[in-house]
Amino acid sequence: MKAPAFLIVVVCFASIALADDFKTIDGREYKNAKVSRVEPDGIVLITKSGISKVYFTELPKEVQERFHYDPQKAAEFTSQTKDGIDQLLRQRADDAQKGLEERTEYWSENPTPRPLRESFATSGGSALDRPGYGQSTTAVFLVSQYALNQVNAERLYTGKTLTISGTIKSIDSSGSGRAVVELFVPGYFVGKAWFMHCIFNDARGLEQYQAGNPIGVVGTVEGLRRYTLIVKDCRLAR
Repeated sequence: MKAPAFLIVVVCFASIALADDFKTIDGREYKNAKVSRVEPDGIVLITKSGISKVYFTELPKEVQERFHYDPQKAAEFTSQTKDGIDQLLRQRADDAQKGLEERTEYWSENPTPRPLRESFATSGGSALDRPGYGQSTTAVFLVSQYALNQVNAERLYTGKTLTISGTIKSIDSSGSGRAVVELFVPGYFVGKAWFMHCIFNDARGLEQYQAGNPIGVVGTVEGLRRYTLIVKDCRLAR
C-alpha cells in the first residue's frame, strides 16, 4: 500500500525542519543545526552561531546520500552562476589589491613617527600591530590569490603573519577552548581555493561576534588544505 502523497511531503519537511548534528570530513561540527535550505551543491544550516552553507564535498558520503547529492547536478548548478560570480570576484580582488597598494603607498610616504615606533618595540609589538607596510589584506583577495596561482601564493603568503579583514560566515567550536571562524568568500573561484578558516587557539572575545559581522584577525597563513585556506594561531586584530 502506497503512502498518501501528503504524508510523504510531511515526512520530507520534518526531516529538514528537525535539528540535527553535522560533522564535516575535516572535523568541523555543527551542533543542533536546522537545515534551512537544500541546494544541489550543499545545505544551508542554522545554528546558534548563525547561518552557514556546508558543501556536499565537505560532508561524509552518508550525508550526501541522505540529501540525494548528485555531482552532475551540482556542477550544472555551479556553471549556471559561475561566470557572473567569477567576474564579481575578480572585481573585488582588484579592488582589494588597489586598496592594499594605496595603503602601502601612503605608509611608505608617511612612516610611523619615532616615538610610536619605540613604543611598539618596548611593548613587544610587531610590525603587524601597526597599519600599512603591505601586511594587511582581505579574505576575498587572499583566497583569490591561491585560487588563481597556488604556487605564487604559497611563495608570497604561506608562513607569513597577516592582518586579514572579512565578514564572518560561521563560528564553530573545535573543542579545548579553540574556535574556527570561517570568513565569507562569495561564490566559486577557479582553482582549488574556495573557503577560508581562521583557527583561534583561544576563543575568548569571539562571543561578541556572529555570522554577518565584519571582523579583523591576525594570523599565520598555513596554506591550502583540500579546498580551504587555513590561517592558524589567530587572534582578534586591534
